[in-house]
Amino acid sequence: MGGTIQVSQPAAESLARWRALNAEQKREARLAVIVDRVAASMAMENEPVSDAWIRQAKKTGV
Repeated sequence: MGGTIQVSQPAAESLARWRALNAEQKREARLAVIVDRVAASMAMENEPVSDAWIRQAKKTGV
């Protein structure tokens, strides 16, 4: 079944940028997404976190 999947030009460019990142840059990007999702979830539960907490979490991974 190994067919080729067609992707749009913007998607192809995004994939190329991702693949060009080194391992540390990918780790930082993944961590930032996790922190953003946690912050959004907490806000939905009416327990918002400060911008300082978000910056610290992204910086230290905690």
